[in-house]
Amino acid sequence: MNHICPILDRPTPTQATSFRREQWQIVQCRETGFTFLANPPQYEQLQQEYAWEKTYESEKQRRQETEPAITLASDVAKEIKYRISPKRNRIADIAVHSIRSTESQALRMLDIGCGSGDLMVEIQKRFASIGKQIQPVGIEVSDELSRRAAQRIAPLGGKIVQTYAIEGCRDLADERFDLVIMSCFLEHESKPLQLLKTVREILTEHGIVVIKVPNFASWNRRIRGERWCGFRFPDHVNYFTPATLRRVALEAGFPPPEQSWLDRFPLNDNMYAVLRK
Repeated sequence: MNHICPILDRPTPTQATSFRREQWQIVQCRETGFTFLANPPQYEQLQQEYAWEKTYESEKQRRQETEPAITLASDVAKEIKYRISPKRNRIADIAVHSIRSTESQALRMLDIGCGSGDLMVEIQKRFASIGKQIQPVGIEVSDELSRRAAQRIAPLGGKIVQTYAIEGCRDLADERFDLVIMSCFLEHESKPLQLLKTVREILTEHGIVVIKVPNFASWNRRIRGERWCGFRFPDHVNYFTPATLRRVALEAGFPPPEQSWLDRFPLNDNMYAVLRK
């Protein structure tokens, strides 16, 4: 059985995994060990049919029905974390820490898969607090979320490009960005190698990419198996580990990702990385 491996962008031998739901089957590349959805939905389906806000709500409802106790415990834990540290935002922290030393006082940020624009607003506030201006640009395929994001960032002098990620980056080919954010997005992109190559071309010389993705190598995934919270069919099409995230970064022409031990902590269902041009 062969499939096009998303991090190599060419056919490779694959093997089926035990992870599937309805017609959606997850396979693993024998060459790289990368795990991905064999039959991802078409880009057009992500605009409305499988738009993020719809799949998120349907998956949340499914988990409440199938695992009510665990879902309640997870919600309580999140609420406690928020009350203890309401300004906690790992992506924003990494972005400011990684680029704050740049001499420029005016920066440009691109948020791919920006949702309703909340993260762009938060990062803009963080940079404003250290005396730096940042102009936000977002790419979002969902009709509803792109509308919300446009309303949120218009007062900040930003704009939203409503289209697919690769097409949106190509539309911005004449522009350059100091900071590119992909928070909980790369797992949705069926062509991650092509996207990272395109992103690399629109970075400034000292630009960075900040990534957050589910960690398929987490202990929770190994323990929970098919009930792991990182599975979401059919819009989570890629399942990265630290090793496979490194592989796709290198294939795209980046140096090895910057990841502290905390960024790939095995007890965390998510992992973080910084790519530099």
